Amino acid sequence: MRFKVSMIDDLGKCHEETVIADNEKEAKTNVKTFNPKSKVLEAKWVYK
Repeated sequence: MRFKVSMIDDLGKCHEETVIADNEKEAKTNVKTFNPKSKVLEAKWVYK
């Protein structure tokens, strides 16, 4: 499944990434490994 994960960094900039994962928790974990200083706001399932 694809998830669109919204994040905010230390400077207050918001950005989104689309990741492929089995569930929402895994999507958040995957994004957190590449952006350790960003805070995850939400993860939504997207269809293509």
